[in-house]
Parts: sequence; C-alpha cells; structure tokens
Amino acid sequence: MRICYVLSYRSPSYIRTQTLVSALRKIPGMEVQLAINSHIGLGRYADTWQQVRKIRTTFDPHLYILGFRGHEFYWLLRGLVGRKPIVFDAMMSPATALAEERKFGLPGCLAARLLLPMERTIMRDANLVLTDTQAHVAHLGRLFGLAAGQVVPVPVGAVEQPIAVRAPAGENCPLSVLFYGSFLPLHGVNVILEAVTLLRDLPLRFDFIGGNAKWGQHLASVFAHAGAVRHTWRAWVPFEELVAQTIPKADICLGGPFGNTPQARRVITGKTSQTLALGRPTLIGAAEDNPGFIDRENCLLVPQGSAEALAGALRWAVENRERLDEIGQCGRALYMRKLSIDVVIHRLAEVLTRLGGS
Repeated sequence: MRICYVLSYRSPSYIRTQTLVSALRKIPGMEVQLAINSHIGLGRYADTWQQVRKIRTTFDPHLYILGFRGHEFYWLLRGLVGRKPIVFDAMMSPATALAEERKFGLPGCLAARLLLPMERTIMRDANLVLTDTQAHVAHLGRLFGLAAGQVVPVPVGAVEQPIAVRAPAGENCPLSVLFYGSFLPLHGVNVILEAVTLLRDLPLRFDFIGGNAKWGQHLASVFAHAGAVRHTWRAWVPFEELVAQTIPKADICLGGPFGNTPQARRVITGKTSQTLALGRPTLIGAAEDNPGFIDRENCLLVPQGSAEALAGALRWAVENRERLDEIGQCGRALYMRKLSIDVVIHRLAEVLTRLGGS
C-alpha cells in the first residue's frame, strides 16, 4: 500500500507527526512518501501543495493521511486527490476548544460558531478520522454525527529512548518538579500555583517551561511569597534538550491536565505520555479515559481542578521520595503497553489495511 502523509502546520516537527510517520514506516507492506512543509508562515500551504502534486504524479498513493492540524488544508488536498481516500488526523475540534477553553474570550466563541460548520463538512467527507482518546471519539461522533467506526483513537505517542541512570539526589536537595507546555487553560497552571501556596513549608523547586513574559512575571509574583518553595522559568527549551536532559533530571513531572475544562477531561496530555515514556514519576489529572493509571503505583493521580489534591500529592512525594523511581518505572511499563509507538503501529495497520481494501 502506497501512502502519502501530508502536513501543512506551523510546527512541522510536532511529536504527533513524528509518531505517526515513525509508525507508518514500521508497518510491513506500506510505502510512505512525505509532503511536509518546510516553511512555517503562509508559504507553508503552497509548499505542501507543490509536494503533494509531485507525489501524486510520481508515486500514485492509494491513500493520503492529513496530519494535525490540517483543517485549513483539507479542501485543497481533496481538490488535488479527487476521490482517493483521505485519513484526517483531527485529534480534537478547534471550534470546541475555542468555545470551551475561552482562551480568546468572546471573539473566540464567535469564531467557534463560524468554524463548526466548516469542521462538520470536513469530518463527514473524510474517509476516516483519527483522534487521541476514546473520550474524543465519543465527543467528535456526537458533535458531527459520525458513524461508529469512522473515528479511531490512536495515542499521541512520545520519543522513546533508553532510560538514563540517575545519580542519587543529595539528602538536602529540594524535590524538583517539572512543568512544561503552552500554558493553555486545560493545563491548569493557576491550579498548580494555588497548590504552591499550600506548600510553603516544603523543600520544592518548580521548573516551568513555556508561556510568555506575562506568565513569567506572574510566576515570579506568586513565588515571591512561597516560603521554602523555589522556582525557575524559561520561555522555551529545544525539544531535543527537553527529552535528553530536562525531563530525565526531574524528580517528578506534572503531566496534568489540571484545568478541569471539558477539553481537559477528554485528553491524555502529550507531556504525560512523554514523561511516562522516559520513566519519570508523573502527576496526572484524572480524565474520562484511563488506560490503567493507578495512584501511587504507576503515577500520582489527582482529580482535576483541585489545588488541595495536587498539593497533597506533592507533599506525599516529598515524604516518600524513595518510592518515586519505582513509580516511574511502573509508569513506563504502562506506557509501553497502552500508549507507545507499538500501539500506534498496531492501530494504524489495522484501520489502514481495512480502508485500503474497501
């Protein structure tokens, strides 16, 4: 089966893309060509369009996979490939995110109303829709009236590599707590900061990566009154450095989500998969999907939206520091069984083979 993977996105190296491409190349009997933008401005659409045209002529794919987030490129692709099957990696609904997360306030809610009909036509035209969790399968099916089996959950995946041996922490070293991300409402950064105010007496160091300068100032203001708790903030770290150095050095990672928004209750965050994959103990906000998370066995699990529960879990981590590495190892084992690239390979092979033979 010949497959063309198409992407026209502002972040062409996003982990979802890396995972799907890696998985596709490992499926026996599938040949893969990539039409991925190298420009990140508006020129990315012309860039991808030209690549698809060339691949269509020279490779004649049996089907096309349009990667996340390809809503604005979908009809350009359909116009190029005619009735060849398109697998659309929707992951989530931008209209739903704008309406539920309210990151852009009233303008965002109004934009959501305009986006929803456009999304509906895409979802109903696509031959198959991919998302990340079973909760999103149910949500997209209800929202767009999709038939059972038209939406398939495929885990986000992560960079998988051998776990580095960690030097034992000094007896008086503060417990290092890592959070990285885009500081979206679903992540619940304000819940984390509220928890900080309940932990003033503990030897903790929070390392935040992401957000803008305004967030940096807000963090500094909160931690100025945080007692024994300290923090660092960086707006950005290269992903390779994050995976190779930053995550492995953390004593515990905040996978979240903690925001308790509707979107937060449907996701297993990419950072959760990544920190589990690297064997680090991960603090997770309970969502509708649970692939096997067990509190204090393979993760620390708390209800979303509760600063008290989050603070309690971090206090337990300080008091039971000797158990954290074992929890991290068990979390990695769960990741390999339920969320790994091997799982992605199995899911994709099954649905693409069925679609290609239909």
